[in-house]
Amino acid sequence: MIQFNYHHPTLKKIQRRQAVRFGVPALVFVLLMGLLVAAVYYAQQDEREGNQAKLIADTLWARQNIQFQMESLTTPLHALANDSLIYYSSKLPLGVSQLIKSSGELIAVFKDKDLETVSYNQNQLKDVDLQPIVNQIKTEVDQRVDSRLGGFIGPFVRHGRPYIASVGIGLHGSSVIVGIIDLGLLLDKELPWWFAQDNEVELLDAGGSTLVRQVKGKSGLGIYVHTTSLDLGGLPFQLRVNSGSEGPKLFNYGITAALAFLLVLLAISFFMLWRDSRKRLQIEASLEEERQFRQSMQDSMAVGLRVWGLDGVIRYVNPAFCKMVGYAPEELIDRPQPLPYWPVNNTESYRQLVERVMAGNAPPEGFETVYHHKDGRLIDVLIVEAPLKDTHGNQVGWMSSVIDITDRKKSEALVAEQREKLQAASRFALVGEVASNIAHELNQPLATMVSFAQAGMNLSQRGGNVEMYVQLFEKLRDQAQRAGRVVGSVQNLVRKRKPMREQVRLGDIIESVRFSVNSLAVKYRVNLHFDLGDPALVLSIDRIMVEQALVNLVKNASEAFTASQRIRNVWVLARVREGCFELAVRDDGPGFSLNNTERMFEALVSTKPDGLGLGLSLCRSVAEAHGGRLKAEPVPTGGTCFTMDLPMALIEKVELVDVR
Repeated sequence: MIQFNYHHPTLKKIQRRQAVRFGVPALVFVLLMGLLVAAVYYAQQDEREGNQAKLIADTLWARQNIQFQMESLTTPLHALANDSLIYYSSKLPLGVSQLIKSSGELIAVFKDKDLETVSYNQNQLKDVDLQPIVNQIKTEVDQRVDSRLGGFIGPFVRHGRPYIASVGIGLHGSSVIVGIIDLGLLLDKELPWWFAQDNEVELLDAGGSTLVRQVKGKSGLGIYVHTTSLDLGGLPFQLRVNSGSEGPKLFNYGITAALAFLLVLLAISFFMLWRDSRKRLQIEASLEEERQFRQSMQDSMAVGLRVWGLDGVIRYVNPAFCKMVGYAPEELIDRPQPLPYWPVNNTESYRQLVERVMAGNAPPEGFETVYHHKDGRLIDVLIVEAPLKDTHGNQVGWMSSVIDITDRKKSEALVAEQREKLQAASRFALVGEVASNIAHELNQPLATMVSFAQAGMNLSQRGGNVEMYVQLFEKLRDQAQRAGRVVGSVQNLVRKRKPMREQVRLGDIIESVRFSVNSLAVKYRVNLHFDLGDPALVLSIDRIMVEQALVNLVKNASEAFTASQRIRNVWVLARVREGCFELAVRDDGPGFSLNNTERMFEALVSTKPDGLGLGLSLCRSVAEAHGGRLKAEPVPTGGTCFTMDLPMALIEKVELVDVR
């Protein structure tokens, strides 16, 4: 049995595995301790981030509440500036007083450019002279009145308390209402008790200086601090909140959960070790069974398998490969080149082939070669090479799939031989079909030769001169050569041979075809038309084969007309198209009747009752022998056009010479 080379574990490997098994609990314990420390740390971080996020959310809420209250306070002040023109003088102070009482942070209201006092909060400004406040804001109020733009001015500090002034300008600057707002009262009123109890709150100006500090409960510890911008009517302030909460404690309920989690993991790890020891033998048995199954599959395959190492040495062969070449595994594995199944007289080429495979240049679709069996016979094989990779994806060699194709090669050779015999038989059968036409074609030159011979006898009796005899003999020679070409064409049809190319003028080819088909045209009452393009064009072709193919195409076209068709035309066309020379025969007959145009070129397929079905097959063979093809296409106006394209070789153009 052929097997891969397995490496059994050594003592060091076994000890290493045992160390791994018993070292897992210790490793798990260390990891769990590290996990416990990390869990406590991240729990503290999470608590710290949560407290900071809560502080930020509360600070933003407090800022929004202060801004909303400021807008709700200044809106009625600005409305009073417009309504003061229509209020009675007694009603304006009453409305302002009610506004001051309801707000709490609005401590005084003035009117007109002179800042005449309308009302003020007596509880907050008891025994306080308002004139210094008026003097402090008078200049900025005048600027607002002159520009007719209301808004806020400040902040300014009087007696240690910060204030801002809201200036409302009536329509077209006709009235002025100025309200004084105490920022300390605003902060004290608008912050809820729970927020003020847990945090130290500061109101800062744009430069960062403290205007108001509020501490109602815990003082700030500096652990959780957040500062946000505060816009009061266009005046920039900052709101800083310093929480009185302490940071997270190191030991809390999280350590208990971590210890429990640690114990659970330790128990699980020991259980896994016990289960692993129990199931190890089962797994090893399963692996051995799977290995034997894979080995059985490799041994039963009909395709030969061979593994090359990256050094070009065989590492594995299966029984199918050994049977294919007749050698045992030990005669092939790890053996240096040359290998015993290489043909002795061609070992260098096989060595180069192996080098190309090792370099990764083997064609993916495979390649064919020949091996030498141990009993001395040669076998044809098809080899497909694929890279062999290990479990890590690294290439460790090449896997060869070897198929014995000797029988297939013999079958292909037999089919080719039978095809050649069939073609030879078809040519021989075609001779019988065209024998009558050839006899008719020979009658004309023979009759002409008899006429020329009789003319020579008459000249001898009358005493003709030498020049007249020379002309007479030249005409006899031409007719004899023409008869010889007809006989040679018959021999070429019967005897298979490769094309014998020669340089021939297009006009000469057409002239020979015209001579051969004139009798057909008379017999079938067909009008022949020749369109040569350039008759001086010189081609490199087998003249006899091409001429006979054209004659067959013209004959088929002449026989295609129906009895009722009076006008019968056949065109012979020669043209150069896209670097290729084409010969075409077109007729205006009824057209072909086969649905599949490819079938008409098959041997023994014919639409004529007495036809052998060999003419078009031989014509296609002529085209293919010249590297071209023969195709049939219907003519839109009626009829069929057969086109034979040939590899064209333009040699030269020669002058037309009358050789008659």
